[in-house]
Amino acid sequence: MKITIFSQISIDGKLTLGHGGSSKGLFQLLNDEDIQFIHQFRGKVDAIMVGRNTIVTDDPQLTNRYGGNNPLRIIPTSSLDFPDSARVLCSPEESLIVTTERARGHAMIQRIREHGKEVLFAGVDRVDFNFLFSLLQQRGIEHIMVEGGGYLNWQMFDLDVVDDIILMQLPIIIGGATTTTLADGEGYKDINHTKAFSLHHFDARSNYNLLHFKRMSAQTY
Repeated sequence: MKITIFSQISIDGKLTLGHGGSSKGLFQLLNDEDIQFIHQFRGKVDAIMVGRNTIVTDDPQLTNRYGGNNPLRIIPTSSLDFPDSARVLCSPEESLIVTTERARGHAMIQRIREHGKEVLFAGVDRVDFNFLFSLLQQRGIEHIMVEGGGYLNWQMFDLDVVDDIILMQLPIIIGGATTTTLADGEGYKDINHTKAFSLHHFDARSNYNLLHFKRMSAQTY
């Protein structure tokens, strides 16, 4: 399975405007062609994954609005603490809500199913991503685009499952010690534990720099 982190970031690596803020403000710097680039990439993958915080702050639809494939929308959450009015539930495209065994009795599960969306249990207290990915591969899911916030991205990096990073780097500084970055979580204090990537492609576009990194140990696709 191939995992691609895909994000819009500032020069200083921020994903949002302020702590707990939305990323939607960053899209004001992009034109229709830039937005189309994002959606066309979505059309090339089997699934797109975002965390619970993204659903709450941005309420994205996560579809490809320029024709072609609409990827399976995957939302991992141990808490199920997001509104049942979320667009990933109310829009007709396929969604998979992934939670834990401890959440089996949660009232939100029934509301999700009433929207015609699937609930999958993977892990006891926290979502077990390795188990999840094995289940997804059995369903024929081979390429997942992760448009996560800092914590979901961190989990992917820490599991060492990320093959590619595609960044749309906007020419702005946001700052803020608690503002969400590309990878939050615990972080590494030993250089030997960090995850290494090589720059595969760079393109200076009119509104942003396109950066494509590949995992150092990954083979050429």
